[in-house]
Amino acid sequence: MSGFTTREEFFGALRENRERAPGRAKAAIAEEIVEAAESFGDDEVTVTALVELMSSYHGSGESVKYPVAFARLLRLWDQSPKAFDDWEAHRVFWYFKWVGSGLLITPEVPLASIRGWIGEMRKRYEAAGHGMQPVYGQLFSLAEHIGEGEELAYELWATRGRVRMSDCEACEARARAGFFIDRGADARGLAELEPTLDGRKTCDEEPHSSQSLALLPLVRQGLLDEARGAHLASYRVVRGKEAYLKPVGRHLEFCALTGNEARGLELLSQNRVLFGFSAAPLDRLAFLTGVEVLLRRLVEAGHGATPCGGPLGREWTVEELLASITPEADALAARFDARNGTGAVSRRRAVRLARRPLVAELNLGVRSEALAGSSASPAVPSTGSISSITQAAETAVPEDFDALVAEVLRLDRHTHPSSRVLWDTLLERADGPDADKVDDLLRGEIATELASRAHGKRDWDAVVAHFKEAVEHYSRAGRPDRVIASEARILWSRAIRDQDADPAASATRAWPELDALLERIDAVLAAGGFADDEALYDARVQRLVVRQSRVFTARNPALRAADEADRSHWLAVFRSESAAVVTEAESYGIPQRVALVLESLAEYDATHDDPVAAEAAARRAIEIFHELDWPWRVHRARMLLGLALAGQERYGEAVQVLQTGIAEAHPAVDADELTPLYRLLGESALQGGEPATAVRAFAEAAVRLDREGDAYGAVETRWRMSQALSMQGQLADAVAVLETLVETPIGDDEPDAVTEAEPSAGAEPSAGADESQPSHEHSKIPTRTGMLMVQIRADLARGLLALDEPRAAAVEFLHVADAVDGWPDPSRLTAAAAEAAGALALARNWDGARAALERAIAANAVAPRLPDLTEALRDMAGEAMNTFGAEGLEEALGYLERADRLREEFADVARVQFVSVEVDEAQARYTRAWALNAADRSEEALGELERSIALYDRPGFSDIPPRYEAIRFAAIIEFRTLNRHDAAKSRLDKAIAEAEAAGHHEGLATLQKLRDALR
Repeated sequence: MSGFTTREEFFGALRENRERAPGRAKAAIAEEIVEAAESFGDDEVTVTALVELMSSYHGSGESVKYPVAFARLLRLWDQSPKAFDDWEAHRVFWYFKWVGSGLLITPEVPLASIRGWIGEMRKRYEAAGHGMQPVYGQLFSLAEHIGEGEELAYELWATRGRVRMSDCEACEARARAGFFIDRGADARGLAELEPTLDGRKTCDEEPHSSQSLALLPLVRQGLLDEARGAHLASYRVVRGKEAYLKPVGRHLEFCALTGNEARGLELLSQNRVLFGFSAAPLDRLAFLTGVEVLLRRLVEAGHGATPCGGPLGREWTVEELLASITPEADALAARFDARNGTGAVSRRRAVRLARRPLVAELNLGVRSEALAGSSASPAVPSTGSISSITQAAETAVPEDFDALVAEVLRLDRHTHPSSRVLWDTLLERADGPDADKVDDLLRGEIATELASRAHGKRDWDAVVAHFKEAVEHYSRAGRPDRVIASEARILWSRAIRDQDADPAASATRAWPELDALLERIDAVLAAGGFADDEALYDARVQRLVVRQSRVFTARNPALRAADEADRSHWLAVFRSESAAVVTEAESYGIPQRVALVLESLAEYDATHDDPVAAEAAARRAIEIFHELDWPWRVHRARMLLGLALAGQERYGEAVQVLQTGIAEAHPAVDADELTPLYRLLGESALQGGEPATAVRAFAEAAVRLDREGDAYGAVETRWRMSQALSMQGQLADAVAVLETLVETPIGDDEPDAVTEAEPSAGAEPSAGADESQPSHEHSKIPTRTGMLMVQIRADLARGLLALDEPRAAAVEFLHVADAVDGWPDPSRLTAAAAEAAGALALARNWDGARAALERAIAANAVAPRLPDLTEALRDMAGEAMNTFGAEGLEEALGYLERADRLREEFADVARVQFVSVEVDEAQARYTRAWALNAADRSEEALGELERSIALYDRPGFSDIPPRYEAIRFAAIIEFRTLNRHDAAKSRLDKAIAEAEAAGHHEGLATLQKLRDALR
């Protein structure tokens, strides 16, 4: 960096560097600024540059560089104390602690030098009149590091009162917590961290540092939901940052010990740059040890050959990286032990490496690629959480072929899930060693089973082919009842297959044939001549199969027919055919067929505005399955009952039913069948105000959907999980989940279709058209995936704004704007561009903010979204004042005038889109008042506030908080700026009386607090 010729150039360079993100690049520029400042020859400039350099080292994690920079700063303090302003003088004494830490974490620095430095710190503090508590904090850090006299050093530090130079309360709490956690007192350690973990105490390093420290104690205490949240929120902050080597190592260890090895590998790949950072040796050791815990666990699980992220410059496997870092970490620990004269550092490392997994699998709710060859293990529930289902012992397979056939058919008639395993064996043996024992009747059964499996895969060609094969075998076996039932199944499978083209037409074509089949089966039954009661029973079952085929055929157009008349017609047929099945099944004494139809009715009614009827049908189905002693069928009926209860907004009851369905599901039930219960449980809990239950349910459902290969469903479920986290007040956790969704987006289900608009008569291309403006000459048809990802990015952007990360939020809003540009609803572009403009202004990216605003204005001309646009203009006005001060007033007022013009230009739209046009204008006037007052134009500001208050009153919004804030602000200007004390008090007294009379308690509290302060 070239030298400075003026102080203004120096301070400009300093301000520019302050805006950079913390890291080594920022620190390197700060070093150049210091060198240039020293050449400039102005002690005040050099002091400021060195203070900034120390801060930059803190942000880059380069602790070993503290001593040299601080020595230069301390020399100036001794030589020219008047070159320091009050803040810089304070930092000199504050930095003594940083330098002590920098010396301690460097094994080449002798203990005598560290003790000598602490002595120097004590002498300087005493001379300056500072309390000794920070000095004893340094002595405690030293004792803890070398493993000698920790208890006494802790008491001497922790029992002293805080002083001006003490670390912040959150950082001190973290140090106390670490002391107890290292001694196995997890509960006490977590108690120390509680004010930080719940957000009451924060600083630049908190809560993310404490959250990483709390990870394993939370798991050991069974607080798994809290551990999940701490991981999600903390990791997103520390990821890839050299200043947080130790926390990153803790997150890797946490993944290794909670069954999240795959997630740990992802974290390794995201932090490869940290392997090359060596400017904080003790923190590097902590990081490498966390890496080693993960790698050892992966090797134990048989994944040593798995590729993984390691130092840049080459590819690594788990075993190769483990072999590389273990000797380095051992040597680094040995260097500290040699310097310290104790084995404390190596002992602590050994304790970490000896830890065993704490739970089988803690579901983190974020997507991770499964490790090759890994078997899915069930999520470990926390206290009061959702129970997971374990599989029963393997189904016994009879050796005798006839016994195998008999058991398969028995279980199949009972729809028992274990029949699948026996069917697999039977199919193999029927085509192999026992082929000669298979008659036509069994061949028909086999073809029916294969058709059922093909139906599960929606392979309609195979479904029809297998049923036709069944018809042939049953014909040869002399079973006309089964022939007819198989033909009925062919018809409804064809109707379902053709539903996308025209479901009503498909059903209409099938119906005469279904009528004929019903007549044929009736004729078979009327003819009699059955060998025994079992044969008669089976023939009646086949008649019910024909009836159910009619139910399924009618149900499709009832659900999907385009024409309302067609839907009504087929709904009536669906209900009448369902009633016929119920009546006949009850007369035949075949209750399981009654239950199956009731489930179909419950599903339809629950999703089509008759949840009361759905509840009755689902409850009766549950009763039947209990009467039959078929527990393996109850979970689906309970899901339908939960759906019906949720449809009646009886969410608490729905949650209980679904939790019971999960907890009591039969062990032989396929895991996939429980996934819908988890998803519905999450939705019911979310709607019912139980976000903690919703988070657990959505997290479990998402992992199951991953395993089932449903990428869209998994992403959608995690999006809903993020909403539950937000409702629970865990916004940082919600943002962390959303960030994982946009980092690894799912492939689109279909490309966006683009339809070109026909040019209007006489239209010609305009020369020099601005390509940056939104295009309305085409329309993209958004896909299901595209719409979901837009919603996810919009939620992420708003969450980032709430976390005060406007730069990242603006990036997401711009992604949204680009995605929706050209969609059939162009107002979405208006909204996204407007939100992007506001976020860019907050991020002080004014060129980008102004460009985004113009894009929003242009889009608004086509498809207005006035509330979003006027809010963005207010935000930009406020930020113009925050950024430029009084010099930004003209720009700020320009934004507000533009908002006023928009309300006038789109008056009809404004009346529809705003809850109240007057309220929007009132908010603009309040912002104008704030800007005018900031520019010392208080009289004009007071006038704007008067107008704002009147506007709130006019449409009947006198009770909302913004009105009371306008009154409060007006009183403050009168009292403190214009010295009109009586007027301010009178204004407040009048407003307080009105609020009290109207019962506006929130407004009353706001005004009364200010009134008390003005007495």
